[in-house]
Amino acid sequence: MTVVASRYARALIEALGGENTAGPDAGLEQLMRIKALLESEPDARKLLVNPVIPPDRRDRFVDEINRVLALDSRVGKLFHLIVERGRLGILNDMIDAYRKMLDAANGIVRAVVSSASPLSETQRQDVVRKLEKSLGQRVVMEVEEDPSLIGGLIVRIGSTVYDGSLLQQLAGFKQRLMAG
Repeated sequence: MTVVASRYARALIEALGGENTAGPDAGLEQLMRIKALLESEPDARKLLVNPVIPPDRRDRFVDEINRVLALDSRVGKLFHLIVERGRLGILNDMIDAYRKMLDAANGIVRAVVSSASPLSETQRQDVVRKLEKSLGQRVVMEVEEDPSLIGGLIVRIGSTVYDGSLLQQLAGFKQRLMAG
């Protein structure tokens, strides 16, 4: 994530944070719509980044995208700005920064949980409840399957990893046997 992307994200959150507005949550949803459009229509992205295309034509195209996606005027202005300054390449980093800032403001922590087999809904709720209790914050969990774990879970929250997998326990057991 770049510093520039973080600055754009912070500016948009601040612009959308006032009263009587759709709010920062709507801003994230609108940024995601822009991203989805540009991923589904690669020619649109090419047109927006092509320096040969006259700026007024690009501006009209951005205006049309803003209209079709029904973007808030502030999100639309930001979209114009990043296209105008040739920074469309930071859109994904800006969305990541925006989401992290929004999560921090809302007291949300994102956790990625790896398990050897699919977790039932009850198991998912139990893991979320335990993480929320230990962290003192709301947890949004994403679950990934990794059959190589054999059993147990690995939980990643930011740069912190909690490894409770059977694979790790077996590796520790093997180490103790070899050492002693």
